[in-house]
Amino acid sequence: MGKKTYVFPGQGKKFGRAEIELLKRNERIEKLAEDILGYSVIDKIEKETDEVKKTEFAQPIGYITSFLYYQEMIARKGKTPDFVIGHSLGELGALTAGGYIDFEKGIDLVRKRGQIMSGADGGVMTAVIGRNYDRIMTAISENISEEIDIANYNSPFQVVISGPQKAIAEAEEKIAATGLKVVRLKVSGAFHSRYMQDSCDSFRKELDKFSFGKENDTLVMSSVSPELYQENVPAILGKQIVKPVRWIESIEKLIDMDCYDFVQVDGGHSMIDMIDDIKFARALKGRQR
Repeated sequence: MGKKTYVFPGQGKKFGRAEIELLKRNERIEKLAEDILGYSVIDKIEKETDEVKKTEFAQPIGYITSFLYYQEMIARKGKTPDFVIGHSLGELGALTAGGYIDFEKGIDLVRKRGQIMSGADGGVMTAVIGRNYDRIMTAISENISEEIDIANYNSPFQVVISGPQKAIAEAEEKIAATGLKVVRLKVSGAFHSRYMQDSCDSFRKELDKFSFGKENDTLVMSSVSPELYQENVPAILGKQIVKPVRWIESIEKLIDMDCYDFVQVDGGHSMIDMIDDIKFARALKGRQR
C-alpha cells in the first residue's frame, strides 16, 4: 500500500466563508492569533478583502488556516500522514505538522516573515505556462535578461520567473510571442530570487532566535531541495526565501519513496493539479523508454 502525503498550499490561497467558519470553530486559536497579530483574522477576511491579499497579512492568515484545516483532517481520519510538504509559505505549515515548529509560536514567526517579505517591493513574478517543459525552459532561457531568476519549478507545464518589473515585462512580451501563456502573479515582490537577499538575511536572524524541536514521526519534505528535514531546519528554511521552489524534484522524490497519494489540507486543488501534472509527465516519460 502506498504512503500518504498532506500538502500545504502557498501564499496564493484565497480566503472566504469557509475560512471564517473554520476560525469560528477554533475560537481559542482565533483569539490567540488576534493577540499575536494585533487584528482579528475573521474581521480581516470579512471586511478587508483587498488588504488580506497583501503579503503582510496573507502569510500569517494562510499559515493559521492551513494548519487548522490540517488538524481537523487529522481528527476526522484518526491518524497522521506519512509525509507532509508545503509550497513556499506552506513549508512552515508542513514543519508545524511535522512537529518542528510549535503552532502558537509559529504564528509570530510567520507574522515576522510576512512583514519582512512585504518590505521587498519593486519586483514581480510571472508564471510561464505551456504543455511542454522543454519548450517552456527554452523560451525562458532565450528570452529573459540576466536580471531575471527562475523562482518556481512548479510542474512540467508551469515555471515561474522573478525579477525587476521592467525586465519581467520585456520577457513576458517575448515569451508570449513564442505561443506560451504568461500570467503575472499577484505578489508584492520578486520572491525566491536574488532580490530577496536582504529579506532572507533578516529572516535568518529571526530563525536564530527560534527554538525548533521534533515532536512526532511525520516526515517533512523540503521544497527548497528534494530532501527530508532532519536537524537542518534553520539551514534549509533560512535560504528558502531567496532560493527557487523545486516542487517538481521534491514531489518526484516523494513518489520515489512510494508516495502516490497526495491530499491538499484545505480541500483545494491548486497544489494537487500541479502534482497530477508531475505524475502525468513522469508516466509519459516512463512509457517512452
